[in-house]
Amino acid sequence: MKKAVRVALLIAVMAVLAGAGYWYHDSRAAAADTSDTTLTQVVTAQQGDLTATLSVVGSLEAVESADLAFSDMSGTAALQSLDVQAGQVVTAGQVLATIDPASYQQTLDQAKSDLESAEQALADLTAAPSDLEIAQADVAVAAAQVDVQAAADSLDELENPDLADLQAAVTNARVALAQSKVDLLALQQQDTSDELQIDELSQAYADANAVYTDYANKVHSDSDRGYFLGLTLAQNKMKDAQDALVTAQVNAKLSLLQAQIAVTDNEQTLTEAQQALADAKAGGDPLELTQAKESLQEAKVSLEAAQESRTDLEAGPDASDVAAAQAEVDRAKLAVSDAEAALADTQLVAPFDGTVLDVNVNEGDPIDSSTSIVTVANLDSFEVVAAVDETTIRQVSQGQKATITFDAHPGQTFQGEVLSVPLQGTLQGDVTVYDVPLSLEGANGLNLLVGMTANVEIQVGEVSDAVLVPTMALQRANGGYVVEVPNTSDPSGEPETVPVQIGLSNGTYTQIVKGLNVGDKVIVPLDTSSSNSNNSQFGGGDGNPPVMPNGGTRP
Repeated sequence: MKKAVRVALLIAVMAVLAGAGYWYHDSRAAAADTSDTTLTQVVTAQQGDLTATLSVVGSLEAVESADLAFSDMSGTAALQSLDVQAGQVVTAGQVLATIDPASYQQTLDQAKSDLESAEQALADLTAAPSDLEIAQADVAVAAAQVDVQAAADSLDELENPDLADLQAAVTNARVALAQSKVDLLALQQQDTSDELQIDELSQAYADANAVYTDYANKVHSDSDRGYFLGLTLAQNKMKDAQDALVTAQVNAKLSLLQAQIAVTDNEQTLTEAQQALADAKAGGDPLELTQAKESLQEAKVSLEAAQESRTDLEAGPDASDVAAAQAEVDRAKLAVSDAEAALADTQLVAPFDGTVLDVNVNEGDPIDSSTSIVTVANLDSFEVVAAVDETTIRQVSQGQKATITFDAHPGQTFQGEVLSVPLQGTLQGDVTVYDVPLSLEGANGLNLLVGMTANVEIQVGEVSDAVLVPTMALQRANGGYVVEVPNTSDPSGEPETVPVQIGLSNGTYTQIVKGLNVGDKVIVPLDTSSSNSNNSQFGGGDGNPPVMPNGGTRP
């Protein structure tokens, strides 16, 4: 219905333009200078609907499309396998290509081992202490207390020596030394009797040996049992005499040596007792005092450590230690998760059902994380991506309707709407271009291919029942717009200038928001130079009306 009204309105406006132009041209021609070649028409401001569009070019794209790569791989590797080719239909999850997973499996194994260690450490830290551990801690505390007491006693003895005991020790050492000397002297005096005994034993041995030798040298027969018995008795007597002689010699030397050692030991004991007494009278040995104090301090430190360990064992683990252990477990779990994901990523899988558009590499080729392996697209759902430059992107907003045609399918028109407006564009030459996605409706069953050129008319604005005048009637003045209207008081006089506020424009007609009413007459210049001047002046030379502050367009 609205389309029919627009057509009727257009026919009426053109008729008015033709008649009024003829009348106004004749009336002005009589008074004008013969050198003025400006042609004008008088038209009437009409009421009607206006739709402004933005013409752009785009391309057909699949809604689901992806350039697939091994994006999480580190370094460079050779493509191990490639299992698809261009044009092949694939399903979601299907393996398309692989790289060698060996190093990634090793990383995962190590990560799992680290996780087990971290979990064990946390479990050990948070486990309740056993009776054995508590008993061992008590024993450690008791032993440390004994060490402290012993070190304290040693220091006390050095700092507060008992002189009477030390003097008694010296006396006892002297008595012991004197006694050992007496014992030594007694042994030395017994040398004569010992020598006589040894001489007697030596003679007894010699006699026994002579008897044995005599038996051994006698002539005898193998059956003479008396001979062999006598020989055996003589041999045994000789050995007994020899053992007695050796024993007497050893005992004599051993007794003398022991007596000498006793004298030496008692001399050393006396010396030490005398030195201890002298040190005590002099206030003690400074080195021994220092060492005793250090020993006591070390024993106290060990006791404190044992007591603290016992307390900690009963109180349980420190919260910060548990938190640190838990954090290590969490870190290890994350490492396992990352390693599992990296291992899974050694297989390149289809993210959705689709068709392989391009295969960019061959098996064995070196690749890295930026290498595109295959391009996959779902050819069951398309959208149009229109290129809108920075001068007109502000006219576009989400939800705007659009008309779409394809060079590959002339004569067919499809509908769509703006799905979103990108916040960032790309620099192409000297102009920033924004890729605006639009839906595509009514193209089901049509033989469409990715990359086809699409011609898009985006409906950037629409008004109803607006005051409309030809865009060529507008002129720039004082930062705004004016129109010329016939001089009502003097039809042959100069036109009057009326300031106007404009709204939406489709390039041919412009909405007048303020300054004119429906039915008002306006003058439209028709000569080529004026048209070119207006187009340049009003920013319409590129075929697209400029943006207005109210969201519409202006000529």
